[in-house]
Amino acid sequence: MNRRAFLKTAAAGGAAGSIWSTLIEPRWLDTTYTQVPMTNLPLEFRGFRIALLTDIHLGPFVTESWVANAVTEINSMKIDLVVLGGDFVIHSTSYIEPCMRILADLTPPSYAVLGNHDHWEDAELTETLLHDLAGSEVLRNRGTWITRGDASIRIWGVGDLWEDEQLLDGCRPERYNGPVILITHNPDFAEEIPEGTADLVLAGHTHGGQVVLPIIGAPLLPSYYGQKYRSGTVWNGNTMVYVSRGIGVGSPPVRLNCRPELAVLELCFKN
Repeated sequence: MNRRAFLKTAAAGGAAGSIWSTLIEPRWLDTTYTQVPMTNLPLEFRGFRIALLTDIHLGPFVTESWVANAVTEINSMKIDLVVLGGDFVIHSTSYIEPCMRILADLTPPSYAVLGNHDHWEDAELTETLLHDLAGSEVLRNRGTWITRGDASIRIWGVGDLWEDEQLLDGCRPERYNGPVILITHNPDFAEEIPEGTADLVLAGHTHGGQVVLPIIGAPLLPSYYGQKYRSGTVWNGNTMVYVSRGIGVGSPPVRLNCRPELAVLELCFKN
């Protein structure tokens, strides 16, 4: 191949790669399914399914129709609970209300935490509209109970690791030995959770790195722990941490080898 042919081939490859990473892969939703084994799971909650929808980033690069498609996907499945993992919008407060109006179409009940971008835009407005428009309960350093029959599981949410405080007092009540699910936007917080506090931690924030390269992984990852919390399942002792790649993008608005993710987690008995 002569120099001119090589340069033309390289240019064509670069253009194709740019189109793929900006227009195709960021709009190719990956619905993943993961089982969560628990030794202390009540029989009533076997098969309980949680959809983790996080890092929406509605804004200049993520359209309302894209978010609505994710909501439609959730509504089409057998989902018992939706966890909204924070970072709902990016770049402007004007996107907050439209985002919440879309999330109002979710048919399963939902619980939410705030992310760093929610604080950078308007945390108070986001929290208010999550409740008033989206019908979601914000767990900001507090918890609630999910009940089936005579059995219950505990869900607790904390404030954002970068922009808020994180409180665990009351996360696992005294004399309660059942499952505890903890929601945190930033998975780095999993390193600060005392052993035995939570059985499952749900997080987002890292976007999977958005660009993942062979061998080295994600060159840019907003975590102090390298590639550990890039995406998927991580075990810290007996605590399972699941990190979703999220459905949106930050800057730059690209995804390569890192499709947007809608994570579905199903509780099951540990063998």
